[in-house]
Amino acid sequence: MEFLIAGTVLLLFIFTIIQLAFLLSGKGAVETAAHFGARKFALSARKNIQKAKASALSEASMICRHRIGGNYTNLTMTTLEFFAPDGSPAEGVARTGDAYQVNLSHWVELVVPWANRILFTIVPIKKVRLGERFYFIFNASRLVTVE
Repeated sequence: MEFLIAGTVLLLFIFTIIQLAFLLSGKGAVETAAHFGARKFALSARKNIQKAKASALSEASMICRHRIGGNYTNLTMTTLEFFAPDGSPAEGVARTGDAYQVNLSHWVELVVPWANRILFTIVPIKKVRLGERFYFIFNASRLVTVE
């Protein structure tokens, strides 16, 4: 009997460690995706700001999806927003030296059974539950200057 209780607790502990590793990987991927997305935007915003936004989102979502524990099926889990320093959205024509703030949000699914419910309950972070799926929302922000 003690073996079953100890085994269950040990298994839950191992699952929690695995889920935490996926979450750390997810947070690192979001930070990296924000950096590379902002860089892609800065390099191509002078030619066409709408295409620059699209290519930056493509770059950021690819990095977020191709991480350890990433979800390869859903592209809508990543959003990228661009704002001028005064808070207005990035529109029109970008000039060399214009600064923009790039905000990335990515939903990271808690995929490890049992541990997902426990971590979803105790971790103080933005989170969403859709049916039986649990998501943490990671955010990253970068300030970029158009080149």
